[in-house]
Amino acid sequence: MIILLAQSTLLLAPLVESGSTPSQPEETVLSIPELQEPSLFSGWSGKASLGLTLIGGNNESTTGSAGFSLDWSGKLDELGFGAQYSGDRTTDKSTGIATTNSRLYQYEAGYRRFWDESKDWYGYASADLRQDQPNGLQARTSGGIGVGHRFTMFDNAEGSTFSMFQNSQVNVELGASYVTENKVGTLSDSSGVARAAYDLATPLAETMDFTAAGVYLNGGDIETYIQDFGLSYHLNESWSLEASVNIAYDANPSAGFGTTDRRYVLALSTTF
Repeated sequence: MIILLAQSTLLLAPLVESGSTPSQPEETVLSIPELQEPSLFSGWSGKASLGLTLIGGNNESTTGSAGFSLDWSGKLDELGFGAQYSGDRTTDKSTGIATTNSRLYQYEAGYRRFWDESKDWYGYASADLRQDQPNGLQARTSGGIGVGHRFTMFDNAEGSTFSMFQNSQVNVELGASYVTENKVGTLSDSSGVARAAYDLATPLAETMDFTAAGVYLNGGDIETYIQDFGLSYHLNESWSLEASVNIAYDANPSAGFGTTDRRYVLALSTTF
């Protein structure tokens, strides 16, 4: 009986190799990712261009042009700033004398606040200044507020027959603005006006984009429409060749000036 009990005890005892030590439980190490501070330039993008402008309308000239834009996009907010300048050599049709003068100054700023993360409906505030004295406009300043809606067409629509228009964006805005206008040879005029605007951006091919934008102001003695069209061919990720057309319409021009002026621009641009 004693022998059987001893054998049972040996069978139930854990086996430990000679010279070995009991294993210790493994330690669990938690890795905590480093928190990265947001960059000062996060959300910002910009564009600069330099080119040649051909003018038709009240004056005939060849000019150099420059443009600059800076945009910021956040979770629900967007900011945009833009500037354009043209300096020209203009020929007087009546005398044939050519003179160098400043052709065009355009400055604009805009703010959009989207109502939710879907980024469709938003409120906006806008301000701009335009000077085009050779075409009869000494200065026009405007500022206003309103509402807008963003349409995104064919958003990530893989296999769509309209793939060339994937992720196209259209912004449409309606609101009110206050405009002060000073034309050559006339008194300054100020008025509250209705404002309607749109802008469109769409890819036409892997290396080509089309853009368009228009602003219409109407109220009191002020009625004007500015329309832009642009075609951009991407040379690489940063540089592009651009061709654009700007049409400026004024229903009540100064004496001696026509209602419509056009600006054609060929430019080399870079993004950053």
